[in-house]
Amino acid sequence: MKLVDNEGAREIDRIAQEKYGIPGDILMENAGIRIFDALIGEAAPGFDTPLVFLAGGGNNAGDALVMARQAFVRGFRKLSIVLVKKEARGLAATWLDVVHRLGLEILSFEDEFESSMERISGAALIIDGITGTGLSGPLRGIAAECVEAVNRLGISERIVAVDAPSGIGDDFQAGYPVLSAGLTLSVYPAKSALFNPAARLHCGKILPVLIGFPPQAVEDVPGWVLMDREELMKRIPPFEPAVYKNRRGHTAVYAGSPGTLGAALLAAEAAGRGGAGLVTLFCDTAVYTAAASRMRSVMVRPWNGDEPENPEKYQSCVIGPGWGIDGREGVFKKILESSRRGVIDADGLSLLSGVKRALEGEWILTPHPGECARLLDCSSREILEDPFGAAAEVSRRYNAVVLLKSHVSCLRAPDGRTALIDGMNPLMGTGGSGDILCGFIGGLLADTGLDPFDAAAAGCFLHQQAGRAAALEDGVFLAEDLLKSLSRLTGEYRYERS
Repeated sequence: MKLVDNEGAREIDRIAQEKYGIPGDILMENAGIRIFDALIGEAAPGFDTPLVFLAGGGNNAGDALVMARQAFVRGFRKLSIVLVKKEARGLAATWLDVVHRLGLEILSFEDEFESSMERISGAALIIDGITGTGLSGPLRGIAAECVEAVNRLGISERIVAVDAPSGIGDDFQAGYPVLSAGLTLSVYPAKSALFNPAARLHCGKILPVLIGFPPQAVEDVPGWVLMDREELMKRIPPFEPAVYKNRRGHTAVYAGSPGTLGAALLAAEAAGRGGAGLVTLFCDTAVYTAAASRMRSVMVRPWNGDEPENPEKYQSCVIGPGWGIDGREGVFKKILESSRRGVIDADGLSLLSGVKRALEGEWILTPHPGECARLLDCSSREILEDPFGAAAEVSRRYNAVVLLKSHVSCLRAPDGRTALIDGMNPLMGTGGSGDILCGFIGGLLADTGLDPFDAAAAGCFLHQQAGRAAALEDGVFLAEDLLKSLSRLTGEYRYERS
């Protein structure tokens, strides 16, 4: 699914009007009707369901007012409009006049606070059309007061946001006032601001709504990718029917040390489940016996830190899970020099932060915000304030594909390609989940010869899908429970298509 920022959304709107001759009032009419249709399909309110429409003064207010008119002409009668701003602008003013002529109840939040809050608290659904993603900085004034008053009611599951919850814009940060919604109906292409990790927590379920933009107008505007099944199918090929283990690639995993062997075992097994035909785990001699006794499909080699043997025979490598840092700097640099393609995670990222140079070859970095901060010599707070910008800077500085992990993960390539992977699964926050992710991506790299960006996008999406499957099957799960789910999903997308 395509995502655009506010500038891109404005450009699509401009192209639709100027190049294709679609008037702005028709676009707004279409938006209000289609979004109301989506609301009916998702929430199925009855004609006696009390609905409240919160309206600011701009285009989002116009959309909400069109929805209010639609509700009235379709037979809904328990309708109220709460004006958060006294004056509407442009088309919003036109639609405000229409609903006034129809006789709908219209209240001013500022002048009729008690009555407004009574209507809001008693409504089954509250449609949020206060502000859109064109907002710059935090909400202020009466809009912020309204948002905070409604949030205090604790009814976010009843809030339906039009395009975006009010308060979310391209520069949204944690702590800004925002009206938390249970459902967001975003005009397609959906807005990238919704998937800012700080903003995503306030959006609930996000559904894109087609309002009739010409496809050419959407295609002409650059955007980002939100990974879904369709995008996955584009990026991950089926198995070749006659393939065998050597042709499926060989992944070298450099991981494991006393006390953290589990991370290495998870990463190595995940590489095989990613599709690598062969996996070799290089681990410290101190843990070799324990590792070898537990691995059956993975070859285990005791390793004292010398330069890797025959590095050219490995199609990919995984560096870092449970590896440790002390005394690793030299061998880490040797691996970077002898290997051309792989995934760096965990302790490998800590070592990379000391290298401070661009990488040669095809590398994927998989930091969480703390590791990303070390790579950029800044604080985790700065990463969280601008995660998209941070991922872009790490990618540029280290010449690598970067997967910044969170409940929404941001993937960035040095050439500017960007994809987001929606997560929102708290059960993924379990030790070892990240080790499985980096190993799985490493296996994809070996098996398919995929472009690193596509491998990371496919790997992270499948990892999240496996988390959902494991949650449904096992409830609260451990990291190792992801492995079988990953195998099933990989088979579904690759084996069945072959």
